[in-house]
Amino acid sequence: MPLDTPQFRPPPEPVAFTPNPAAELPRHADVVVVGAGMLGASAAYRLALAGLRPLVIEANAPASGASGRLAGMALAGLGGHFPRVTALVHEAGARSILDYTCRSLDLLEELDATLPGGIEWDRSGSLDLLMTEGELARGKAMAAAQNAEGLDARIIDRDELRDRCAALDTSGVLAAKWTARDGKLNPFRLVYGLLDAATRSGARVVTGVRVERLVTAGGRVTGVATSAGTVETDAVLLATNAWTPALVDWVGANLTPIREHVLVTEQVPPLFDPGIETNSCNEYWRQMRTGEVLIGGYAVADEGMGIGSYSMRVRPSLPPMLAGLLIRLHPALRDVRVVRAWAGLLDFASLEVPMVGALPDEDGRPMPGGYLACGFTGHGLPYAPVMGLLLSELITSGSSRTLPLEPFDPARYAGVVHQPTWLEPFESHA
Repeated sequence: MPLDTPQFRPPPEPVAFTPNPAAELPRHADVVVVGAGMLGASAAYRLALAGLRPLVIEANAPASGASGRLAGMALAGLGGHFPRVTALVHEAGARSILDYTCRSLDLLEELDATLPGGIEWDRSGSLDLLMTEGELARGKAMAAAQNAEGLDARIIDRDELRDRCAALDTSGVLAAKWTARDGKLNPFRLVYGLLDAATRSGARVVTGVRVERLVTAGGRVTGVATSAGTVETDAVLLATNAWTPALVDWVGANLTPIREHVLVTEQVPPLFDPGIETNSCNEYWRQMRTGEVLIGGYAVADEGMGIGSYSMRVRPSLPPMLAGLLIRLHPALRDVRVVRAWAGLLDFASLEVPMVGALPDEDGRPMPGGYLACGFTGHGLPYAPVMGLLLSELITSGSSRTLPLEPFDPARYAGVVHQPTWLEPFESHA
């Protein structure tokens, strides 16, 4: 297949890893969490607080996947996915998707106050720059839809935009959507802080071990087979992002890996506080507390728009595009050095709503002992904290008490192939 042809259902690939010859696994664990990213770490933390002793198995280092390769922006409004996700949440009988995303942002604020050293959480708001008449119309419609659900979002003119971000060249900007309660953080501090706290409460984290398959008996999940041996357990939570289809093959019909690039500059004096997005949120950037500026996006310029790629190799043509956008909108950064660039994988669910809850088989029948969390469609930060909490409740008590998980039931995706509803922004901006 040509490189410029998107592959929505690529053959599953196991995550690449370097085995740790010193890794030791117990024969049995209360619960096994596969994956030590934001979701896995959040779930392990909550499970440990609930009195279980979770075993976290990570093929590489914690936050080595998508969780450590993003820009660290937590957007409650979910970008362009908001209308379709909201509709599915309503159809499932829940009140609002904002009950979940805003709760997550509140949990991040709590974690910043309780985890030693914090997570560099700043609730500094976000700006979505609207550069064309079409973007302005979409921005106004999005602000109206988000406000109808209870989110504080509004359109601001260029004068107010200059007041909020003086370092921004607004000459090519018509207006912006301002969301006051969005935030940003250091994802490494979040993941490692959660895992350290979970370990202090009885969890165990093993790295350099890859889970190869689920072990089942009598229609239920009874353990995991790994590169370092088999572990028996009462529950397995797959928090495995884009690599989930290698363990549950039917998921691949509705889960697409998408490669995104990010670059980071050297440290510079403070220029702007809010996280910033543009081009229907396809490009996004923020400044860290330590001064570095991170910018990501331009998947549409990647091979096949980055769709269906399991490779995390940087395509050389993309970092200059990201740097060019940054310079155009922030002229003060013209002579700033780029320190490095990287690529990571997002896991896009075909209907844009994540798969979170009890694991079904490919026909939709429940598989007791199995749990799934993937398909966050580019918004792991406003999902992971609350989903970790809800999954821990589901695993320990049989139901999620804080909020219902029914809107995210993975059975919606079992036994059927949904055409991606998220493709329009890629096509219209390619």
